[in-house]
Amino acid sequence: MLTQDLPLGEKYDLLNPLFFTNPDPTLDQMRIADPIYWHPQLESWILTRYVDVYNTIREQRFSVDRGGQIGKSKFASVQDKLKFCNEYFTKWMVFSDPPRHTRLRTLIGKAFTPQISNSLNCFIQDCADELIDAVQDAGQMEVIQDFAIPLPALVTAKLLGVPREDIPALKRWSSNMFTLFGAGWASEAVVETTYQSLVESIGYFDNLIAQHRQHPVSDFITKLIAAEDNGSVLSEEELTSTCITFMAGAYETTTYLISNGLLALLQHPDQLQMLLENPSLIDSTVEEVFRYWGPAFSVVRCAIADTYINDQLISQGQKIYCLLHAANHDPAQFPNPDQFDITRKENRHLGLGQGIHFCLGAALTRLEAKIALNTLLERLSNIQLATNQFHWIPNLAMRGLESLPVTFSRHH
Repeated sequence: MLTQDLPLGEKYDLLNPLFFTNPDPTLDQMRIADPIYWHPQLESWILTRYVDVYNTIREQRFSVDRGGQIGKSKFASVQDKLKFCNEYFTKWMVFSDPPRHTRLRTLIGKAFTPQISNSLNCFIQDCADELIDAVQDAGQMEVIQDFAIPLPALVTAKLLGVPREDIPALKRWSSNMFTLFGAGWASEAVVETTYQSLVESIGYFDNLIAQHRQHPVSDFITKLIAAEDNGSVLSEEELTSTCITFMAGAYETTTYLISNGLLALLQHPDQLQMLLENPSLIDSTVEEVFRYWGPAFSVVRCAIADTYINDQLISQGQKIYCLLHAANHDPAQFPNPDQFDITRKENRHLGLGQGIHFCLGAALTRLEAKIALNTLLERLSNIQLATNQFHWIPNLAMRGLESLPVTFSRHH
């Protein structure tokens, strides 16, 4: 990375697509030289050390509420639509602080129980097998489009009671929303598509919830409608936004956990061989994928008041990017952090967050990834990468590939 290419006054170019190809050298340098770094372009602090990231995402003095600034755009023509999106996203549980967060989490937790995840076990396995059946005779597949996107899409649709034919629309809406979250400064087109997607998904889930009220079926949405805690229930808007949060959260995270995990295994044949010989290592394999190439690249916090991280003053209202990826590669926490090791012990990675914002869907995401990776490896013999050119999505929120083509022995 040539220094003269950098924007004026910028030491680390975290918005350059090249950075995402191989972020570790830059992040290692930051962790040593500038562990608490003010990034003028992002107008934010950047944290790269495990201890700083861990403390910041757990502590109440740092808020997830971005004060309606979840997406940003300099274009006047789209400010009304941007404001609508921001005001809607601000009410999501993931962007809420206590006491609102506590209330939502308690109510949603009553509906989204571990039993729900476990009850989907056979369904996930059937979907994984069905997707492999479709490509097995071809001897090749593009893992993301053919498998890693449709699998969580089918599972989320099943969870939310969404008919199969509606899945493509939900996937499109979800992708469009993530584009705004990770865009930095968004173009007119990005705001426009996010707005359209949000309006359509609100209409869709309003309708679905109304159907559930008229004809209750024993599923997750019916449980959400019925969830009650000390007289408190979810409002119509909260019900809809919970469905949208689940839709968005389930897709991207699980898709990239599966594809990043498969890539890591295929690039480390010794680890792949170990897993094939000992499938019970799948649990620690999935945890190591979360650490090594977890789908959540960073999370954002905001200082509630003037405060310090170590000796650095963080002013009230300033944004902080907690780079989970950098924290998960901190040698102070993980011996040989750049080594992909599926037998790693003491793997306290931050790939699913920490504290009150620990990922509510963690159990389901883990279950899907385990079944997905096991099924891919068991059913596709001699699986190999079809390219060594990988394009990582240039997005600070998510770590994922644009595509992952593989070949394998044809099924006879």
